[in-house]
Amino acid sequence: MPPPQPSNASSTKPNQKIWFSHAPNTNEFQQGLLGLTESYLAGNLCIQFPEVKPLKAKKIEVSITGTEYVYWTDEVFKTRYVHDSIIGQYREETSNETTHYRHEKQFLNIPSLLWRSNDLIDGATSKKEPYANITQMILPFQISLPNNLPPSMNLGIGHIYYNVCAKIKRKSKFWKLQGSEKSIKCECLITRYSPMPSPSPVRWVKWDDQEAQKRGLGYDISTNYSTFGPVNPVVVNLAIKFLTLDLKLTEIFVGLKEYRLFKASEQVKIEKGYIRELRVSGNQFPGALDAYDEWSYDFKIDVLEEEVSWATKTHHIEVYHKVKIKIIFGPGDPKNVKLARRINIKNILDVNDI
Repeated sequence: MPPPQPSNASSTKPNQKIWFSHAPNTNEFQQGLLGLTESYLAGNLCIQFPEVKPLKAKKIEVSITGTEYVYWTDEVFKTRYVHDSIIGQYREETSNETTHYRHEKQFLNIPSLLWRSNDLIDGATSKKEPYANITQMILPFQISLPNNLPPSMNLGIGHIYYNVCAKIKRKSKFWKLQGSEKSIKCECLITRYSPMPSPSPVRWVKWDDQEAQKRGLGYDISTNYSTFGPVNPVVVNLAIKFLTLDLKLTEIFVGLKEYRLFKASEQVKIEKGYIRELRVSGNQFPGALDAYDEWSYDFKIDVLEEEVSWATKTHHIEVYHKVKIKIIFGPGDPKNVKLARRINIKNILDVNDI
């Protein structure tokens, strides 16, 4: 029976004789739902050498490693004045310098011994070398995953990535410059899930109080959750009441904004931008008002996996989100209403679907 084929995951050092493959009937190493159920890595380490040139090995170990990596550069322009002896005056010189900010740290390393030679098992210390000849071998492995792991992420200047690694203790061949250890590694995607959250409502109300009377408009705005995801879209319930009918309203805005924070070399870099923006033009008011001079609408923002990065916080990478609500009367108008709530966007999975 031929050994399983190499996995689709990219290998750092492709090898025709030693490779990783997924477990039968799967297309990834991770099994289980990390964050909801017990999760583990499962696969095979496959070895295939010719009969005439077997692998002489005494121990084989597999591990999973997790690494946090941040890197960016900044351009700094500097101006200085240099004395020109020919003309007897100072002249201006401008130069730019590139500053590099980098952080890399391995936060996970879980090893597992897969195999060792019989001589090592028996504790033999005779003249016989503790190496076995290997021509073909399939070694299944399974490694439990800690429940607090962050998911794999590619955020441009920041990455969280995992590798499944193999280390083989073999016989050295100095005339071939072959060391006593052979290692390979393969990228391993880690996905994290979250349960359906419990309600966590927040409400902003300025309906008919003194502030609303002064503005000429009252509002009642609420969200029922602080955590959203694929099966729990962001919903903002908004109601307004015109207390002055000749009030000129420019726009009502509801948006979902993502923030990415990176730390390296004692510096912090923040990237931010809107994932989705919903707008209602003020031109339709007051024509859209009901008999009580009121208007209400439930703004809904679906959370799509390909558009967002899941909320995450490690020592050097943080991703978080905000829902922003604006009622705009005009640029810089003191009557403008600007509200925001920090929320979590997570990979929510309804446990009833499991």
